[in-house]
Amino acid sequence: MQSPKRNFPSCYSSKSFLPNSTADSFPFFVMECGFCNEKKLTLGKTNNYKQYLLLYSLEGTIRYTKNDTTTYVQPNSVITTACNTTLSFTKVSKSWKFYYFIIGGSHAKFFYNMIRTQDNIIFCSPFSNVLDSFIELFDVLCTSNNSENAIGKYIHASLLIHSIFTSLYDHTYNIREIKDITPAQESNINAALKFISKNYRDDLNIESISAQIGYSKYYFDKIFKKQMGITVHQYLNEYRVNKAKDLLAYSKLSINSIATQVGFKTTLTFIRNFKKVVHMTPSEYRDYY
Repeated sequence: MQSPKRNFPSCYSSKSFLPNSTADSFPFFVMECGFCNEKKLTLGKTNNYKQYLLLYSLEGTIRYTKNDTTTYVQPNSVITTACNTTLSFTKVSKSWKFYYFIIGGSHAKFFYNMIRTQDNIIFCSPFSNVLDSFIELFDVLCTSNNSENAIGKYIHASLLIHSIFTSLYDHTYNIREIKDITPAQESNINAALKFISKNYRDDLNIESISAQIGYSKYYFDKIFKKQMGITVHQYLNEYRVNKAKDLLAYSKLSINSIATQVGFKTTLTFIRNFKKVVHMTPSEYRDYY
Protein backbone atom coordinates (compact mmCIF):
# COMPACT_ATOMS: atom_id res chain seq x y z
CA MET A 1 0.00 0.00 0.00
CA GLN A 2 1.50 3.30 -1.04
CA SER A 3 1.71 6.11 1.50
CA PRO A 4 -0.34 9.12 0.39
CA LYS A 5 1.66 11.99 -1.06
CA ARG A 6 1.64 15.05 1.19
CA ASN A 7 2.42 18.67 0.38
CA PHE A 8 4.67 20.05 3.11
CA PRO A 9 5.52 23.76 3.49
CA SER A 10 8.34 25.00 1.27
CA CYS A 11 10.24 26.46 4.23
CA TYR A 12 10.50 25.98 7.98
CA SER A 13 8.81 28.51 10.27
CA SER A 14 7.07 29.01 13.60
CA LYS A 15 4.46 31.47 14.75
CA SER A 16 2.93 32.70 18.01
CA PHE A 17 -0.60 34.01 18.46
CA LEU A 18 -1.62 36.62 21.01
CA PRO A 19 -4.42 35.48 23.35
CA ASN A 20 -7.76 37.27 23.05
CA SER A 21 -11.35 36.90 24.18
CA THR A 22 -12.42 35.45 20.82
CA ALA A 23 -9.94 32.60 21.03
CA ASP A 24 -10.84 31.87 24.65
CA SER A 25 -14.45 31.20 23.67
CA PHE A 26 -13.52 28.27 21.40
CA PRO A 27 -13.15 24.62 22.48
CA PHE A 28 -9.59 24.67 21.11
CA PHE A 29 -7.22 27.37 19.94
CA VAL A 30 -3.52 27.52 19.04
CA MET A 31 -1.05 29.73 20.91
CA GLU A 32 2.09 28.66 19.07
CA CYS A 33 2.90 26.40 16.16
CA GLY A 34 5.76 25.43 13.91
CA PHE A 35 7.04 23.28 11.07
CA CYS A 36 10.69 22.89 12.02
CA ASN A 37 13.98 21.03 11.67
CA GLU A 38 15.71 22.29 14.82
CA LYS A 39 18.67 20.58 16.46
CA LYS A 40 17.08 21.23 19.83
CA LEU A 41 13.67 22.45 21.00
CA THR A 42 12.72 23.56 24.50
CA LEU A 43 9.10 24.25 25.41
CA GLY A 44 6.91 24.62 28.47
CA LYS A 45 9.03 27.15 30.34
CA THR A 46 5.91 29.02 31.49
CA ASN A 47 4.78 26.08 33.69
CA ASN A 48 1.26 26.52 32.35
CA TYR A 49 -1.20 23.77 33.28
CA LYS A 50 -3.73 25.05 30.71
CA GLN A 51 -1.48 24.61 27.69
CA TYR A 52 -0.88 21.31 25.91
CA LEU A 53 1.62 20.21 23.30
CA LEU A 54 0.80 18.22 20.18
CA LEU A 55 4.02 17.33 18.33
CA TYR A 56 4.23 15.07 15.26
CA SER A 57 7.77 13.79 14.59
CA LEU A 58 8.02 13.29 10.82
CA GLU A 59 11.54 11.95 10.41
CA GLY A 60 14.63 11.38 12.50
CA THR A 61 15.15 10.06 16.03
CA ILE A 62 14.97 12.42 19.01
CA ARG A 63 15.71 12.33 22.73
CA TYR A 64 12.69 13.65 24.67
CA THR A 65 13.17 14.69 28.31
CA LYS A 66 10.50 15.67 30.84
CA ASN A 67 10.83 15.61 34.63
CA ASP A 68 14.28 13.99 34.40
CA THR A 69 12.81 11.12 32.37
CA THR A 70 14.33 10.58 28.92
CA THR A 71 12.69 8.67 26.07
CA TYR A 72 13.85 8.08 22.50
CA VAL A 73 11.18 8.87 19.92
CA GLN A 74 10.98 7.41 16.41
CA PRO A 75 9.37 8.90 13.26
CA ASN A 76 5.57 8.99 12.94
CA SER A 77 5.15 9.44 16.68
CA VAL A 78 2.86 12.01 18.28
CA ILE A 79 3.90 13.48 21.62
CA THR A 80 1.00 14.79 23.71
CA THR A 81 1.77 16.39 27.05
CA ALA A 82 0.87 19.24 29.38
CA CYS A 83 3.22 22.22 29.31
CA ASN A 84 3.47 22.34 33.10
CA THR A 85 7.22 21.77 33.11
CA THR A 86 10.17 22.17 30.77
CA LEU A 87 10.07 19.87 27.75
CA SER A 88 13.37 19.24 26.01
CA PHE A 89 13.81 17.66 22.56
CA THR A 90 17.24 16.94 21.06
CA LYS A 91 17.81 15.29 17.71
CA VAL A 92 19.88 12.10 17.74
CA SER A 93 19.90 11.37 14.02
CA LYS A 94 21.37 13.72 11.43
CA SER A 95 18.00 15.27 10.68
CA TRP A 96 14.76 15.87 12.54
CA LYS A 97 11.61 17.26 10.96
CA PHE A 98 8.42 17.90 12.93
CA TYR A 99 5.18 19.84 13.38
CA TYR A 100 4.18 21.18 16.78
CA PHE A 101 1.21 23.04 18.23
CA ILE A 102 0.73 24.45 21.72
CA ILE A 103 -2.98 24.61 22.31
CA GLY A 104 -5.49 25.79 24.89
CA GLY A 105 -9.24 26.15 25.08
CA SER A 106 -12.19 25.09 27.19
CA HIS A 107 -12.04 21.46 25.98
CA ALA A 108 -8.26 21.02 25.84
CA LYS A 109 -7.76 19.48 29.28
CA PHE A 110 -10.67 17.05 28.92
CA PHE A 111 -9.55 15.75 25.52
CA TYR A 112 -5.91 15.57 26.59
CA ASN A 113 -6.86 13.39 29.54
CA MET A 114 -8.85 11.14 27.19
CA ILE A 115 -5.78 10.29 25.11
CA ARG A 116 -2.90 10.52 27.56
CA THR A 117 -0.73 7.43 27.86
CA GLN A 118 1.94 6.41 30.32
CA ASP A 119 4.77 7.98 28.31
CA ASN A 120 2.58 10.45 26.35
CA ILE A 121 3.90 9.06 23.04
CA ILE A 122 1.52 7.61 20.45
CA PHE A 123 2.91 5.85 17.38
CA CYS A 124 0.78 6.59 14.30
CA SER A 125 0.84 4.70 11.05
CA PRO A 126 1.97 6.97 8.20
CA PHE A 127 -1.19 5.79 6.42
CA SER A 128 -3.49 7.33 9.06
CA ASN A 129 -5.19 10.74 8.75
CA VAL A 130 -3.46 12.17 11.83
CA LEU A 131 -0.59 13.64 9.82
CA ASP A 132 -3.01 15.07 7.26
CA SER A 133 -4.78 16.99 10.04
CA PHE A 134 -1.44 18.35 11.33
CA ILE A 135 -0.52 19.51 7.81
CA GLU A 136 -3.90 21.16 7.23
CA LEU A 137 -3.90 22.85 10.65
CA PHE A 138 -0.50 24.42 10.04
CA ASP A 139 -1.61 25.50 6.57
CA VAL A 140 -4.76 27.14 7.95
CA LEU A 141 -2.80 29.05 10.58
CA CYS A 142 0.33 30.02 8.68
CA THR A 143 0.09 29.68 4.92
CA SER A 144 -3.58 30.07 3.99
CA ASN A 145 -5.04 33.19 2.41
CA ASN A 146 -4.70 36.09 4.83
CA SER A 147 -8.03 37.47 3.65
CA GLU A 148 -9.84 34.63 5.45
CA ASN A 149 -11.70 36.15 8.41
CA ALA A 150 -10.36 35.51 11.90
CA ILE A 151 -13.52 33.77 13.13
CA GLY A 152 -13.39 31.40 10.15
CA LYS A 153 -9.79 30.48 11.00
CA TYR A 154 -10.66 29.87 14.66
CA ILE A 155 -13.54 27.59 13.66
CA HIS A 156 -11.44 25.72 11.10
CA ALA A 157 -8.50 25.31 13.50
CA SER A 158 -10.74 24.18 16.37
CA LEU A 159 -12.39 21.53 14.19
CA LEU A 160 -9.01 20.22 13.02
CA ILE A 161 -7.70 19.96 16.60
CA HIS A 162 -10.88 18.11 17.51
CA SER A 163 -10.21 15.76 14.57
CA ILE A 164 -6.64 15.14 15.78
CA PHE A 165 -7.81 14.33 19.30
CA THR A 166 -10.57 12.06 17.98
CA SER A 167 -8.14 10.13 15.77
CA LEU A 168 -5.62 9.81 18.60
CA TYR A 169 -8.37 8.63 20.95
CA ASP A 170 -9.42 5.96 18.45
CA HIS A 171 -5.79 4.94 18.13
CA THR A 172 -5.14 4.71 21.88
CA TYR A 173 -8.43 2.87 22.35
CA ASN A 174 -7.31 0.33 19.77
CA ILE A 175 -3.96 0.04 21.53
CA ARG A 176 -5.71 -0.64 24.84
CA GLU A 177 -7.65 -3.40 23.08
CA ILE A 178 -4.46 -4.70 21.52
CA LYS A 179 -2.91 -4.80 24.96
CA ASP A 180 -5.37 -7.53 25.72
CA ILE A 181 -2.64 -9.36 23.85
CA THR A 182 -0.54 -10.67 26.69
CA PRO A 183 2.32 -8.50 28.01
CA ALA A 184 4.70 -11.20 26.77
CA GLN A 185 3.44 -10.75 23.20
CA GLU A 186 3.82 -6.98 23.44
CA SER A 187 7.36 -7.37 24.77
CA ASN A 188 8.18 -9.71 21.91
CA ILE A 189 7.05 -7.14 19.34
CA ASN A 190 9.29 -4.56 21.03
CA ALA A 191 12.09 -7.12 20.90
CA ALA A 192 11.44 -7.57 17.17
CA LEU A 193 11.67 -3.80 16.59
CA LYS A 194 14.98 -3.73 18.44
CA PHE A 195 16.22 -6.72 16.43
CA ILE A 196 15.32 -4.93 13.17
CA SER A 197 17.10 -1.74 14.25
CA LYS A 198 20.31 -3.69 14.93
CA ASN A 199 20.19 -6.02 11.93
CA TYR A 200 18.39 -4.12 9.15
CA ARG A 201 21.55 -4.30 6.99
CA ASP A 202 21.34 -8.10 6.94
CA ASP A 203 19.13 -10.36 4.83
CA LEU A 204 16.06 -10.02 7.05
CA ASN A 205 12.57 -11.28 6.31
CA ILE A 206 9.51 -12.18 8.33
CA GLU A 207 10.74 -15.76 8.78
CA SER A 208 14.07 -14.72 10.32
CA ILE A 209 12.49 -12.02 12.51
CA SER A 210 9.66 -14.22 13.82
CA ALA A 211 12.10 -17.08 14.45
CA GLN A 212 14.19 -14.71 16.58
CA ILE A 213 11.30 -14.25 19.02
CA GLY A 214 9.86 -17.75 18.78
CA TYR A 215 6.60 -17.15 16.88
CA SER A 216 5.34 -18.60 13.62
CA LYS A 217 5.56 -16.08 10.78
CA TYR A 218 1.78 -16.07 10.29
CA TYR A 219 0.96 -15.39 13.93
CA PHE A 220 3.73 -12.83 14.29
CA ASP A 221 2.66 -10.95 11.16
CA LYS A 222 -0.92 -10.83 12.48
CA ILE A 223 -0.10 -9.37 15.90
CA PHE A 224 2.57 -7.03 14.45
CA LYS A 225 0.09 -5.51 12.00
CA LYS A 226 -2.55 -5.22 14.70
CA GLN A 227 -0.21 -3.32 17.01
CA MET A 228 1.85 -1.28 14.52
CA GLY A 229 -0.76 -0.63 11.83
CA ILE A 230 1.50 -1.87 9.02
CA THR A 231 3.00 -5.24 8.09
CA VAL A 232 6.47 -6.40 9.09
CA HIS A 233 7.52 -6.12 5.44
CA GLN A 234 6.30 -2.50 5.19
CA TYR A 235 7.98 -1.55 8.48
CA LEU A 236 11.32 -3.08 7.46
CA ASN A 237 11.29 -1.37 4.06
CA GLU A 238 10.38 2.02 5.54
CA TYR A 239 13.04 1.64 8.24
CA ARG A 240 15.69 0.93 5.58
CA VAL A 241 14.49 3.84 3.43
CA ASN A 242 14.74 6.23 6.40
CA LYS A 243 18.30 5.05 7.02
CA ALA A 244 19.08 5.59 3.33
CA LYS A 245 17.88 9.21 3.54
CA ASP A 246 20.74 10.12 5.89
CA LEU A 247 23.32 8.45 3.66
CA LEU A 248 21.96 10.22 0.58
CA ALA A 249 22.00 13.61 2.27
CA TYR A 250 25.28 13.39 4.19
CA SER A 251 27.54 10.95 2.33
CA LYS A 252 29.05 10.61 -1.13
CA LEU A 253 28.33 6.89 -1.38
CA SER A 254 26.88 5.72 -4.67
CA ILE A 255 23.23 4.68 -4.94
CA ASN A 256 24.37 1.06 -5.36
CA SER A 257 26.49 1.22 -2.20
CA ILE A 258 23.69 2.81 -0.18
CA ALA A 259 21.25 0.11 -1.32
CA THR A 260 23.66 -2.52 0.02
CA GLN A 261 24.43 -0.57 3.20
CA VAL A 262 20.77 -0.43 4.27
CA GLY A 263 19.98 -4.05 3.43
CA PHE A 264 18.27 -4.08 0.03
CA LYS A 265 19.24 -7.04 -2.15
CA THR A 266 19.33 -5.07 -5.39
CA THR A 267 19.54 -1.42 -6.38
CA LEU A 268 16.32 -1.76 -8.35
CA THR A 269 14.46 -3.00 -5.26
CA PHE A 270 15.92 -0.10 -3.27
CA ILE A 271 14.86 2.51 -5.85
CA ARG A 272 11.36 1.05 -6.13
CA ASN A 273 10.80 1.02 -2.35
CA PHE A 274 12.39 4.44 -1.86
CA LYS A 275 10.09 5.99 -4.46
CA LYS A 276 7.06 4.31 -2.91
CA VAL A 277 7.81 5.83 0.51
CA VAL A 278 9.35 9.22 -0.39
CA HIS A 279 7.65 9.86 -3.77
CA MET A 280 10.95 10.63 -5.48
CA THR A 281 13.93 8.56 -6.57
CA PRO A 282 17.10 8.37 -4.43
CA SER A 283 18.93 10.56 -6.98
CA GLU A 284 16.16 13.17 -6.90
CA TYR A 285 16.23 13.14 -3.09
CA ARG A 286 20.02 13.64 -3.05
CA ASP A 287 19.78 16.54 -5.53
CA TYR A 288 16.95 18.15 -3.54
CA TYR A 289 18.63 17.92 -0.13
